[in-house]
Amino acid sequence: MVWSIFARFHERADMTPHLPVTTDFPPGAQFIIKEFDVPLVHIPGEGYFNWFGGNPRTYDPTNLKVDNHWPATSFEEWVALIADSM
Repeated sequence: MVWSIFARFHERADMTPHLPVTTDFPPGAQFIIKEFDVPLVHIPGEGYFNWFGGNPRTYDPTNLKVDNHWPATSFEEWVALIADSM
């Protein structure tokens, strides 16, 4: 069964922005920070998603350059960026 970020979040009836928790993501998800304030997640087999504002949307990884993104040091650091963007 393929894990789908859209199945998990876009089926919500109210679609209100929210802060995710670690259990919302499958094993192997990579939490990335782009340009200091954009929270991205890479889900193997699914792609990249931008969580800025609290609702995930697809993200084109060709926008990632060698020097404009890096792994988040922790899930908490990554979620704090989402909170700041809401």
